[in-house]
Amino acid sequence: MRPSPLLALTLFALACRSDDKDVVLDTNVDTAPQTVDEDGDGFTGEDDCDDTDPAVNAGAAETCDGLDNDCDGEADEDATDAATFYADADGDGFGVEAYTETACEAPVGYASEVGDCDDQDAAIYPGAVEDDCLDPTDYNCDGSSGLTDGDADGFAACEECDDTNRAVNPSATEICDDLDNNCDGEADVGAVDAATWYQDADTDGYGDTDFSQESCDTPEGYASEDGDCDDAVASTNPGAAEVCDDVDNDCNGSVDDDATDAATYYSDRDQDGYGDPATGKTSCEQPTGTVDNDGDCNDKEELAWDGATEVCDEVDNNCDGSVDEGLTTTYYLDNDEDGYGNAKRSVTACSAPDGYVENTDDCDDTEEAAWTGATEICDEIDNNCDGSVDEGVESTWYLDVDGDGYGGSRSTDACSPPTSDYVAADGDCDDGDDDAYPGASLGCDGGDYDCDGDVDNDADGDGYADATCGGDDCDDSDAVVLPELGGGCALGTTCLDVLANGYSAGDGIYTIDPDGFSAGLDPFDVECDMTTDGGGWTVIEYAADLTFQQQFTGGDRYRFLGSNFTFDLSDAQITAIQALSTEGNQTYVGLCEHVIHYYYNAGAGHDYSFGFRFFDGTETAKGLSSYSPYDITVTADGCAVNGGEGGALSKATTFEINSVKVPVVNVQCNDCGDTTPEKFGSPLMSYPAYLR
Repeated sequence: MRPSPLLALTLFALACRSDDKDVVLDTNVDTAPQTVDEDGDGFTGEDDCDDTDPAVNAGAAETCDGLDNDCDGEADEDATDAATFYADADGDGFGVEAYTETACEAPVGYASEVGDCDDQDAAIYPGAVEDDCLDPTDYNCDGSSGLTDGDADGFAACEECDDTNRAVNPSATEICDDLDNNCDGEADVGAVDAATWYQDADTDGYGDTDFSQESCDTPEGYASEDGDCDDAVASTNPGAAEVCDDVDNDCNGSVDDDATDAATYYSDRDQDGYGDPATGKTSCEQPTGTVDNDGDCNDKEELAWDGATEVCDEVDNNCDGSVDEGLTTTYYLDNDEDGYGNAKRSVTACSAPDGYVENTDDCDDTEEAAWTGATEICDEIDNNCDGSVDEGVESTWYLDVDGDGYGGSRSTDACSPPTSDYVAADGDCDDGDDDAYPGASLGCDGGDYDCDGDVDNDADGDGYADATCGGDDCDDSDAVVLPELGGGCALGTTCLDVLANGYSAGDGIYTIDPDGFSAGLDPFDVECDMTTDGGGWTVIEYAADLTFQQQFTGGDRYRFLGSNFTFDLSDAQITAIQALSTEGNQTYVGLCEHVIHYYYNAGAGHDYSFGFRFFDGTETAKGLSSYSPYDITVTADGCAVNGGEGGALSKATTFEINSVKVPVVNVQCNDCGDTTPEKFGSPLMSYPAYLR
């Protein structure tokens, strides 16, 4: 199909016109050089062609306003807000999308609407009426003609007003949707869902119920709420607050009921100007016999109200919940009429009742001789009420069992001696011996006869009387030298104590008493080493050697000797010395024949090393190279050869033991029970233990 000559001519004319541009000269532009930015847009001189308009300068965007915004000499060219227009050859107001122009105003032959399906026929355009049911032409460009029922609603396009919407046809119900549903030529008129609106003359949001209309949109001067009982006054409507003004503000049919500004009034029956808080009622006008405050706690008593002065009248005048507070006095019963009251029996009143006083100074209201402050006398009564009877006025009497005129620790306080066995003097330190009392003659048997707390005739204060008067102290000038029940005078508790006391005369025998005077052990003699390593060592000597011989049979295994070693001192004596010692050492020399004591040369190990048992029963490790935690070192190990030693001292194994647990009391061995005679022993008497 060839294009219409008219369409071609029209398009050619439009195309030629689109290449032409109108040149608009802005005669208001000041071309003189400028250095001042009058409009404050940041541009001056030739960069601002209108310095009176901040929207005009070289950096501005061109818009459709008839001005040369960007100062390029042309107005509205390439405007950012220019519209798109479509070629409309038939002039029916609808163009085609294929030919467009962007401009601030519609060019000749162009329209702002698009969608014309036949731009050569002015009768054909979107929205055209198709009322000829015999015409097959698609006038409204909806893809069908008036003969068709495009929306399948039972009406052809020629019979209805919108064949694209099934809800629109002559038999449709009109509803509020801005459409002409029933095709009567009016949209939403008579809509079934239209709302009822009420005339609102005073524009308070509430209308007059008697004047209404139905509409999809709010009519001018109407409101959705009704019930306005006075549509001439905006402050009167169902949503208004009721106030005291003789008007039914909230349109509930009552005037001034529950008014928001109504006052509360209270009954004032006693006419004291203060109301009963339980009688409050709100009202716009004050009822007779009421006041506007609730400060009366007793509306039957004209002398009682909130803030009144409290007086002593058994009434709560000031309404603080208390009666006569701060005005009454507490009075106390004075049963014995001595002028002093009983704190446990009281009344509160404005004046003293009969038999009552203001003080609580009586501790015995049945005895008129007893009150606080009275003088205490010896009458078996607590006269001065201090909780004690006859204190300070009684005498102390002491029981004198032995009749020597002095009492012991047992005493009693009384106005007179309870019996003839009580005396006024005390201080008897032995109330079973009439020779012992304060001031008695001194004795020499270790007693304290004069009761001064010290043994008589004991100048050095060691608890023993001087031997010169028949006592036991062989040196009454030195408290360190003192006797024991079964022995002489010990010079100290240990050899170290003897050394510290200055009684050392070199190595030798000394008498010591480890557990102290008059406790357990009697003093005993020991050997003291007063020179080695500072001296003060107590020597613990063995009573016998461990004989060099075969000690065990039956094969090798670890075992202790059948009995412990013996000592010159008793176990109790050694225990007492050890308890006072902090250091100890001993050399154990092991004689051997085929008995390994520590290291085994052939076996290159310590599997047969001896174990030791100390005096307190503690046992060391065995079969190891270390005796930790005990400090035991091997300084010679002749027994490591395991044969040919013959018990010689020069081929012995020597252990140096440094521990306060010495002496060693037993040993255990492993390589010592074969049938081939395996022998061992130790010269114990030559190597004692040392403690200090």
